[in-house]
Amino acid sequence: MTLFLHLARRALVAFLGALAGVVVLFLTVDFAENAGAFKGPGWMAAVAEVYLNRAAFVAWQMAPAAMLIAAGLTASGLRKTREYTALRSLGLGPGRVAAPVLTVAFLAAAAFAWIGDAVAVEAGARADRILSERFDKGALERRWKERQSWFRGAGGRRIYHLRHAAEGGRFEKVTVLDLSPRFRVERRIDAERMVPGDAPGEWVLENGAERHFAGDEVSTEAFASRRYAFGDRADAFAVLPGRPSSMPAGLLGRQIALRRSLGLPVAEYVLEWHQKWAWPAAGFTAGLVTLALALRRDRRGHFTAALVESVAVCLAFWVLHGVAISFGFSGRLPPALAAWLADGLFLAAGAPALRWLS
Repeated sequence: MTLFLHLARRALVAFLGALAGVVVLFLTVDFAENAGAFKGPGWMAAVAEVYLNRAAFVAWQMAPAAMLIAAGLTASGLRKTREYTALRSLGLGPGRVAAPVLTVAFLAAAAFAWIGDAVAVEAGARADRILSERFDKGALERRWKERQSWFRGAGGRRIYHLRHAAEGGRFEKVTVLDLSPRFRVERRIDAERMVPGDAPGEWVLENGAERHFAGDEVSTEAFASRRYAFGDRADAFAVLPGRPSSMPAGLLGRQIALRRSLGLPVAEYVLEWHQKWAWPAAGFTAGLVTLALALRRDRRGHFTAALVESVAVCLAFWVLHGVAISFGFSGRLPPALAAWLADGLFLAAGAPALRWLS
């Protein structure tokens, strides 16, 4: 137990040091790239708030890389001081080194999965919001800020165009289209306002007109107020704007279920939900490969070799993960498989490699 705690403590210190280093490096580069846009009254306070929030998000992003570096440095430190040679002479295999390091990696993955969902998501969104509102740096986010206005009813043959949402579940400037089995418009209702009715799925449309289409004939009937039992409740129109990465897991799950019920695309949202857990887990799964490289029998070099190997494993994981995510976005892989594929492959490669070293 003493050996376990000693090695776990060394791995934890190395992890925290590596994490602080990569976060500071990332934020420094990011600040240098955006420094030209930081101007105007009170810009220093706004920039400080941006990077305090961004630090939390970057820490979540960089935690797996920091864990790989920590694993490599911990193993290399033991080899440099001949402690690993002493362990081997006592009949203790690489598992006695890997177990405490991987325990730290597992606990770090669990902690950063929680931090990412509870803290980093909102912190990253807040940083982007400040950049957009204060420094006009949010042009790439506009497509996510547009309010969803087109909805498909539960039956699949009713289409709602709700242009403006108001308080109390009301909508302004509304168009409702009823489609035939051949997807031709049978009825169109335009109204100034749509308000939830007394019964579930009932709506009151105000100041509108109802049109019926029968072949080439169109009949129109204006109304001041009319009740419709559409059957779609107010929560069916609760699709939220924003990037999936800016939503916590619970909200993402509700949005996935809601979008599925409305016939909207969900692949990106499902992918992001799995990504919240798969990405932090990379510090454990890819850590197996890093330890296998650091503890191999004929290895030369120590800290420099550890850094090179850790960075190489990071890059390999990042490339494989990026390709899998791209396939997930394009529909070539199921979203869950795309998120976890790199973790699974590194786990399948690292675990046997460590066992073989024994």
